[in-house]
Amino acid sequence: MDGFSKYHFRDLEDGDEILHVYHRNWFYLLQQYLLVFLMLAIFLGAVFYLPILFPSMVNSEFRDVALFLENVVLLALWLFGFLIWVDYYFDIWIITSERIVNIEQKGLFTRHVSELRYNKIEDITTEVTGFFPTILNFGDVKIQTAAEEAEFRFRTVSDPYRIKNIIMELQKKHENDSTEELGDMIKEKISA
Repeated sequence: MDGFSKYHFRDLEDGDEILHVYHRNWFYLLQQYLLVFLMLAIFLGAVFYLPILFPSMVNSEFRDVALFLENVVLLALWLFGFLIWVDYYFDIWIITSERIVNIEQKGLFTRHVSELRYNKIEDITTEVTGFFPTILNFGDVKIQTAAEEAEFRFRTVSDPYRIKNIIMELQKKHENDSTEELGDMIKEKISA
């Protein structure tokens, strides 16, 4: 838990410790910000070239309206960029010794938290689709369960194959521990 104490995850149970914490890959954030940068470039181009093309706007009564619109557009771009950052930063997948916790932020005021115990896992699949995900080694890890929420997904995480292997090892360890506990209980019942 030493390296992960900055997350202040309060829902740890007895014997449960944080092993890994994952965020989305940085390329996902870059993809989201490309639209913001494109809109900012168009805006700056318009602010620079519109007064050249329409010089009457600079010294007219429309100047105050133009300044107001410029500020509204800049504020909207900043807000859109902030929402992208919040969604990226607060989407977290925590692998503990007993379970997997998925925390997904949806906007500013909605958060979806779900957890999955290792004994509920039926299948684990990695999905790396596309040129950049293949080159940069990021993708999705899908965990199939028998529970109500049929699929548990790590979205656009770095090194999905390693994450899959970690989860599979923890699942096997948990199954072995459960089998040993069951064997010990049977031995106690037989000897009693």
